[in-house]
Amino acid sequence: MSKNLWCSLAVATLLFASCDIAITEVCDEGNKAVITVHNNSLCTPDVSVNGDEIASDLGILDEVSVEVDAGTHDVSTSLSLFTVCTALDWEVEVACGDTVLLTFE
Repeated sequence: MSKNLWCSLAVATLLFASCDIAITEVCDEGNKAVITVHNNSLCTPDVSVNGDEIASDLGILDEVSVEVDAGTHDVSTSLSLFTVCTALDWEVEVACGDTVLLTFE
C-alpha cells in the first residue's frame, strides 16, 4: 500500500472517529459502566443512548439500563406530539464500573 493511500485512510479514520461518542476507555466485560433511566412521571418516553433507542414507551415507574464503555454519553428522551411532559437530555461522563441513575420527571 502506498504511503499516500495509507495516510489518506488514517485521516479518514480519524475524521470518522471524531464524530462518534467520546469513549476514553473500553471496559472489560463485567466492568462496564451502567446507565439507568427511571421514569418517575405519568408519561411514557422513548429513551436513547448515543442515538440508539434502548426503550420505547418506557412505562410509568419503570426503568431501563444499558452497559457502556468509559467516556461521555448522550442520553435523551423523546415523547409523543401531544403530552404534558418535557423531553430531557443529559450528557453523562462515566468510568468503568460506574453506575449512574437518571430520573425522568
